[in-house]
Amino acid sequence: MGRPRLHDEHLQQRLLEAATDLMAVDGPDFSLRPLVASVGTSTSAVYSLFGSRGELLEAITVRAASSFVAAQRTAHSDDPVQHIVGIAHAIRQWATENAAMFQVVFGRTDDSPAIAEARDRATEPLLEAVTAAIEQGILHGDAETTARTIFAGLHGFIALELLGHYPAGQADTLFTALLAAIWRSWATPEHLGAVAA
Repeated sequence: MGRPRLHDEHLQQRLLEAATDLMAVDGPDFSLRPLVASVGTSTSAVYSLFGSRGELLEAITVRAASSFVAAQRTAHSDDPVQHIVGIAHAIRQWATENAAMFQVVFGRTDDSPAIAEARDRATEPLLEAVTAAIEQGILHGDAETTARTIFAGLHGFIALELLGHYPAGQADTLFTALLAAIWRSWATPEHLGAVAA
C-alpha cells in the first residue's frame, strides 16, 4: 500500500486562498510562516507544491487574474453599449466579492513574465468590447487608450468603495453617475446619451 500524499491539490488550494489574503494585506513580502501556520502545514509544502516562493506568487496572481477575466466574460451582450456597461458592473461585483484577489491583481508585487502576462490579460475583455464599439462608430479614440482610461475610472471608484469611502446607500447611484460620465468622455456625438446617469 502506497504512502498517502501529504501535499495534495486540496492543500494547494488552501495555500493559494490563504496566501491571497496575506498578499492583499502585506504585499509580496508576506511571511511564509503565518501562511503555513494558518493551514496547518509546513514551508516544505510550499516548495513541494509550487517549487519556489516566486512560483507561489505567480500562482496567486495568475489565479486571481483568471478569475477576474472569467467574471468579465459572463457579461457578454450583442449590444456594444450594454456589453461595456455589463463588463463594468461585472468588474465591480467581482471586486466586491473578491476584494483580496482584486488587491492581488492590481497591487504591488515582484513582477515576473508570468505575472506581467496575467496582468496584461486582465483587462482584455474590456479592451475587446471597447475595440468593437470604436469599430462600430459608438466610441472614438485609440482603443487601448480608451479602455485604459475607462478601467482607471472603474478601478479608482472600486478601490475607494472597498475602503469604505462611499455610504452603502449612495454607492450604486455614484457608480451609475460615474459610468455615464466616463461614457460621455469617449462616446461619439450621436451616442452621448446611451448610458444614463
